[in-house]
Amino acid sequence: MNRLRAALAWLLPACGLVASCGWLGLIEPTETRYAEIAREMLASRDWLIPRLNGIPHFAKPPLAYWSAASGMALLGVNAWGARLGVALAASFMLWCTARMAQRAGGALAPAFLVSSVLFFAVSHQLASDIFLAAAVAGFYAAMFDPRGRASLWPYVALAVGFMAKGPVVLILTVAPALLAAVWARDGSPARALASWRGWLVFAVIALPWYVVVLVRTPGLWTYFLHRQLWDRYATTLHQRGGPIYYFLVVVLVGALPWTFPALREWWHAAREAGRRNLPDALLASWIGLPMVFFSFSGSKLPAYVLPLFPALALLASCWPKPERRGHWLRIALVTFAVLLALLAALTPFDSRLGSPRSLARSIQDLRRPGEHIVEYGVFNAGVPFYLGETIPMLEVDRDLEFEGSEASARFIITRGDLTRMVDTQGRAWVVGKEAAVTTLANALGLRATRRAGSGAQTLLALERR
Repeated sequence: MNRLRAALAWLLPACGLVASCGWLGLIEPTETRYAEIAREMLASRDWLIPRLNGIPHFAKPPLAYWSAASGMALLGVNAWGARLGVALAASFMLWCTARMAQRAGGALAPAFLVSSVLFFAVSHQLASDIFLAAAVAGFYAAMFDPRGRASLWPYVALAVGFMAKGPVVLILTVAPALLAAVWARDGSPARALASWRGWLVFAVIALPWYVVVLVRTPGLWTYFLHRQLWDRYATTLHQRGGPIYYFLVVVLVGALPWTFPALREWWHAAREAGRRNLPDALLASWIGLPMVFFSFSGSKLPAYVLPLFPALALLASCWPKPERRGHWLRIALVTFAVLLALLAALTPFDSRLGSPRSLARSIQDLRRPGEHIVEYGVFNAGVPFYLGETIPMLEVDRDLEFEGSEASARFIITRGDLTRMVDTQGRAWVVGKEAAVTTLANALGLRATRRAGSGAQTLLALERR
């Protein structure tokens, strides 16, 4: 019976995550970008080179794209298929948390995790963060189990994290584990990470894709090391900066409604870590070291600290007294149900949240066969995703570093090309900011008529005056 209850503690919420993963349309710009890359992989059957609207896109390793493409192969090219892997990764995090809870004494941990604000939000968002967090949870699930530490599973988890988001997985796993070993004066985590067989398994899983694309793409090594590692951490080039206390605020808000017990028990674990208490040292290091590391980063997003949330849930679940656990379990489940209800209530308003799904439907309704769609000024990845085709771009700032000039000509057009489209078909459709498109039309001697959308997601028909 206890095993059944433990299974239901994570399995029922996991079913809720899977069932709700497609309620909202994909949100621009992050989700639509990942989904469109995955759609192009599926359509072209080229699972090696990520392409965004036909142009190579190496900002992230391919695991999230592979997951979304696999989901769409099963459920179709839609939000359900794109987010299926996200829901499964979140479910795996719940399972790992339940496994760790059996040893840490925090039976409520999966329920606390699924009802925390940040976890619930990111578990419904297609991006690489949830896959990295799942890999981190898998690593610590093995490290909390003496038999797991002696196995190859920690290295498999590291490899999956490396394929999700690169070397940052080591800051979230290996570095805290070694700190915990020193802190608790227990060398077992260090010994567990000293297996040459384990690192061979890591290399076999994690490195082949990197090796192949680096060999095939001149200049990619510098792009990875400089643009995607150094610039993201040491500069504000990506315009995602924030104060040094940024992630503290994220944790305080994102861990609600369990913030107080989580931070209280973290302080207790940090004090117990020096008393040769390895589980407490692992939990304290798992949260503390990455928080310090990310706080000094020049690029900050709330989802960066998602991998810490299983540890926060484990700590928070140790707070209620045994006789009160049923009461707190009911509160957690009600909170989860309320979050699901809020998500369902937002579904009719997903376009206001940034989903281009309704805009794409308008294009499909208004567009006659053969008429061209062009994106001007601002690239919206949801348009090619929902239309199921690559879209010509005019004066859009895209990184063409790894695309030859001849190939890029298929996707980047000129003003003269746009004029010829109008002359050939009688009109062309342009997606962009209304004022900018209207100015463009006047410069070309065309008439622009707004037909759908708002803000940066406006659809205009361009015709001869």
